[in-house]
Amino acid sequence: MTACPPIHEEPKWTGVREVMRMSGPIILGMLSYTVMEFFDKVMVSYVGTDALAAVGSAGIGSYTLCTLYMGIISVVTTFVAQCYGRGDIHLCAAYCWQGLYLSFIAIAVAAVLWPLSGPLFNAMNHTPEVTVLEVQYFRIRLLGYLFIGFNTAFAGFFQATNHSRIPMYSAILGNALNLSLNYVLIFGKFGFPALGVAGAAIATVIAIFAQSLIMGFIFFGKPFNAAFQTRGAGKFDWDRIRELVRIGTPAAVSMFLDVANWWIFIAFIIGRFGATQLAANTIALSFMHVCFMPAVGLNHGISAIVGQWLGRRDIPRAKQRTYTAIRIAALYMVFMGAVFALFGGVLIRTVFNAEAEVAALGHKMLILAAFFQAFDAVNIICMGALRGAGDTRWMMYMTFFMSYFVFVPLALLFGVYLDGGAFGSWIGATIFIVLLSGVLFRRFQGETWRDINIFAHTLPDAVVITGSIPPETLESNDAIPL
Repeated sequence: MTACPPIHEEPKWTGVREVMRMSGPIILGMLSYTVMEFFDKVMVSYVGTDALAAVGSAGIGSYTLCTLYMGIISVVTTFVAQCYGRGDIHLCAAYCWQGLYLSFIAIAVAAVLWPLSGPLFNAMNHTPEVTVLEVQYFRIRLLGYLFIGFNTAFAGFFQATNHSRIPMYSAILGNALNLSLNYVLIFGKFGFPALGVAGAAIATVIAIFAQSLIMGFIFFGKPFNAAFQTRGAGKFDWDRIRELVRIGTPAAVSMFLDVANWWIFIAFIIGRFGATQLAANTIALSFMHVCFMPAVGLNHGISAIVGQWLGRRDIPRAKQRTYTAIRIAALYMVFMGAVFALFGGVLIRTVFNAEAEVAALGHKMLILAAFFQAFDAVNIICMGALRGAGDTRWMMYMTFFMSYFVFVPLALLFGVYLDGGAFGSWIGATIFIVLLSGVLFRRFQGETWRDINIFAHTLPDAVVITGSIPPETLESNDAIPL
């Protein structure tokens, strides 16, 4: 990459406005998902402790395994953002299309996982009652894997082209549908049978499908077709597929390793302490999602922002926006962590139908989590920024080492060998999160990523297709009327 131009003085709050304009709608979409997932578990808790434990374990298991392909598709954001930043508007829809084609890998992944799900959950040595519910929930969630891929590609396109409100609207509508269907299918309302855990899984799959329909309808609609030729950019392109796979495979492995180590932590380490401690862990994580899911929204937003500024060859501004996002995420997460630490016991007893022992342990976990919120904010934002820069290969190696040579050993040390139980394992997790923040921040600050070229071939300079909307008019979410 050529030397970047000197950064000019900006009006106060410019960086905050840019970060929040891009990330704000994503955060709202994430919050709607968090609220939906939270009340999903609240409803399941009224089915019983076994059901609550099963949904927590099988839910993260389902998400972990879909990252094997979702991580590849997620770099659609990186490619579209860098094309958009340099003015290559004609390539934005083409990369989204290749992401849609890659989504069909999900069918093969689901087909392989279906027969393996029984042995997989049996290997966790949970109680027989919990294991049966885990397999039931997990297999139904496999039916939504293809639509998760579609949603990832569509959302990446819209976010990278400054139209992050569209994934937000689709997420809010989909999550509202999920919540409504949960009530109907879990408890058997309006003539439907009470399906319990299975009802929660069915509602989630239907909601994911609905989000795909909404974003697909808009992507192929007249305004976006006029601006990006979304209908005519669907040629299967091996060169661009290989680019996505080359940059996306390390991203997918990183995502898988990161989420998998948390699944190991929950299912294989916390799960060995019994249904009570597993249920307490599920409750604590439900509250913690309110802390970190909005930060994940900032993660997606800063990934697109960094990609756009690198497309314009302005590294100082990419770094400035990242530091701004870190400050915003840390402020929010520390505040929410303090609220849950101080009032978590009351909240758990009020909201969840939890036994006294479950509620007490869940509150202890929330108190511990309040300590590491600021460090987790650094982790989440730096990961998004590095992905936007295309620094996915280093992240893959780093994630493997930190997850399996630091996190898992620490969780086993404090939880199992020092007999600390679930709370002891969370002490190990806290140490890991603090150490990881230092590693990620050092990598981003060092600018090793500045010369990464994500494109396998040279792109033409600032080519814009005839009839498209010029890049400068697409800086806001309202550029294309819907």
